[in-house]
Amino acid sequence: MKRKWCAKFVSVLICGALLLGLAGCGAKEQPAESATNDESSAQEDTKIQEDAQAQEEAAVVEAKNDTGDVVTLTIGVWADDEAGRLEKTFEGIEEDLGIRVEFLKYPSDSDFWDNIPAQIAAGTAPDIISCTNEHYLQYIDQGLFEPLDEYVSSGAISLDGIWEKAMDAWKINDVVWGVPYALNPGVFIVNNNMWQEFGLGDAYPTTWDEVLEICKKVKEEHDMAALCLNIQEYHLTNIALSFGGGWDFGKNIGAKENGEALQFLIDAYKAGYIVTPTELGLSWDGAVMIQQSALFSTGGAWYQSSFASEAPDIELKYLPIPKGGNGNGGGTCHSAALVALKNSQHPEEVAKAISYAVGGDKLYEAVVDVTEVIPAKEEYFSLYQEKASALSDLVGYLDSSTPFSYPTQSKKFADSLINLMQETLFDESSSMTGQEIVDQLAAEYGVQ
Repeated sequence: MKRKWCAKFVSVLICGALLLGLAGCGAKEQPAESATNDESSAQEDTKIQEDAQAQEEAAVVEAKNDTGDVVTLTIGVWADDEAGRLEKTFEGIEEDLGIRVEFLKYPSDSDFWDNIPAQIAAGTAPDIISCTNEHYLQYIDQGLFEPLDEYVSSGAISLDGIWEKAMDAWKINDVVWGVPYALNPGVFIVNNNMWQEFGLGDAYPTTWDEVLEICKKVKEEHDMAALCLNIQEYHLTNIALSFGGGWDFGKNIGAKENGEALQFLIDAYKAGYIVTPTELGLSWDGAVMIQQSALFSTGGAWYQSSFASEAPDIELKYLPIPKGGNGNGGGTCHSAALVALKNSQHPEEVAKAISYAVGGDKLYEAVVDVTEVIPAKEEYFSLYQEKASALSDLVGYLDSSTPFSYPTQSKKFADSLINLMQETLFDESSSMTGQEIVDQLAAEYGVQ
């Protein structure tokens, strides 16, 4: 698409410059003596031809450099590493398309999402944002995203080669709301140093029942909780999916598989097999694992960079999420996408910028080099496995992963899920069951 737009742009400018040049030549006043001086007339004709050629060449240079009016687009991001990979992606876009890209960085993801609706209303929102498929449904429902079907159907934006499940996550009711460019499946993470030190053998757990047996052994022999549970929607959703459950955009919240998954966690916590970051005064599960206060956790590729900087001597094993109940295992899949926000003053340039990013190599190379996550185009899977060798197994876990599929009121749903689980785990007098939790959530956030 980039070459086509540039070629058309150059052609228009050349034709316009030639017409202007010829009009200028026809109106040019001749010196009085030129009418009777053949030599002077010939020199003038030569000069006219040279001027026309110079103007044509200048038009080509101007088209290539695009020194006319430059459209500026703003891209909203909240994470520094995400900004880093997109900055690399859009290098050269001004020279190529005459579009200047500036980044608006938000302090946190909550600032990002809390401010965007008001910014759209005020006309100060970014033209494009990069976001994941976690809490996006409520913003689609509020009409804050611009559908991209028109540009996809016209060929202005190509979805060729994008991993099908990632694309499915961004196609709601057959409408395309974003173009995914990065994938990050949920995994079960093992501190392999501790595993070896505790003499737990060569066979890693593949089911939650096997995890529970190891937790019992570690509790008895080392008096510690082996499994870290960060009571956040990401981790709870991974475990619900591994039991064969999931939220299905609000249609499946009260399923017995979801109740079984939460009950498994409640029972394991009360038996002393689970530790939470909150109890240790830590902010997230990775910090628990770094200080070796747990053997297992659920997480993603972001663990690798954290351990490389803070605990480089610890070896991690990245395994599929264990199977629970009658489920087939498998967890979540983050899918980062470029999204056009509503009310941009430059919708055509937004489409061109998204096409520029997802149609070239730089975006997918930066996804690997900057953040060590899987590019969304399947042709780059092998590049990921080559460059991020410690994480290469994650490509094989994609097929068993599932989008988050939170209900429309995703943030409120997540807050309610977290609060109910915290109350059940931390209040010794609580007798609430996993099924009661999901039934209560279904009554409030479920859809038929």
